[in-house]
Amino acid sequence: MACEVSQDDQIGEALLIGVVRDEVMSVAAEIHAAPPALPEARPISNSQDQKLVEQLAETIKVIGDRLDQDKAFNDMIDGLVKVADKRSFWELVEKVFTDGQINWGRIIVLFYSVGKLSAKMVLARLPTIVSDIMTLSLDYFRRTLLEWIRKMGGWMHSIPALACFSFEQFSGSSLSKYSSYFGAALAFTGGLLLGGFIISKFPRNS
Repeated sequence: MACEVSQDDQIGEALLIGVVRDEVMSVAAEIHAAPPALPEARPISNSQDQKLVEQLAETIKVIGDRLDQDKAFNDMIDGLVKVADKRSFWELVEKVFTDGQINWGRIIVLFYSVGKLSAKMVLARLPTIVSDIMTLSLDYFRRTLLEWIRKMGGWMHSIPALACFSFEQFSGSSLSKYSSYFGAALAFTGGLLLGGFIISKFPRNS
């Protein structure tokens, strides 16, 4: 059981840190600023787990591209940047999990939103806040989301669930202003990744 917990923890850690790193590094390069220090994810030795991290990272990228085009989402992130302290993270959590319900779609949204919020802090020349947000995010993941993920059978079960995810499951959130936009994209992407995940389970003979 401890091994399973460690795997789920490592996958989530690698995914969250990777999302934040990608967003922060991109923005830092644009403004020619030194990127803030970020923790290093523990290496994942299991090739199947690594493949799962890569698939989930692709899901987040596609959904992120769609969300970036939504004014309500950008207004929300910009509003959180104005707080410019640890409260920004907790307000983000409240917006994503406003009714206390957790599902795979909301976890994906939270991870991307943390990355986007961190990037905006770099743009605002507040790199020290990024470290605080990263620490709080990892802590929240381990204290709250990890237990739910374990109960659901682990990250491996996220791909089939995301393939069936629809915006109705997200309608209870305050992000419901653009939930249909998000939900359709996530369901489509999840379907593609589910196909790839199933195929990857069967090794080729040649």
